Amino acid sequence: MTNKKSIFIRGLLVGALLLPVASALADDTKHDWDHHWNNDGKDGHRGRAEKHYYRRNNQHDNRGHHNKPEIRQDFKDIHNARNEVKQDRRELRGDYQELRKDRAELRRDIRNGASKQEISKDRQEIRDDFNEISKDRTELRNDQGTLRSARSELKSDLRKR
Repeated sequence: MTNKKSIFIRGLLVGALLLPVASALADDTKHDWDHHWNNDGKDGHRGRAEKHYYRRNNQHDNRGHHNKPEIRQDFKDIHNARNEVKQDRRELRGDYQELRKDRAELRRDIRNGASKQEISKDRQEIRDDFNEISKDRTELRNDQGTLRSARSELKSDLRKR
């Protein structure tokens, strides 16, 4: 009987001590850094109603210049330059794949004991692949420079207004 009473009294004592601690722990989560209670699952962004800073945003002021012919031409130049860069990267990827195939063929010929003429022909193909890769890399670098200059020209035209 005394054992049940002591367990009951101990339980009440522990509960009485944990009650204030539990409320303090629950209150701690309310004031975590930038936590908003009304975020509606948007990670702290309150949506359109809370954005009052757009009047001083320069990017907001730069809208609507796409009807000017020079701005449209700059966008076309950027589009064409991006396509050139994309095409150059595709060519370079194909050249590296061709180099891998030629190296595998050379290894296969050496392993199978091919003639010296066949091996020298494979090595010449590998040298030609290296030359093609270097030309494509130079072309890619030039086209990336063209893209960079087109983007800077667009930025400067948008700043001019």
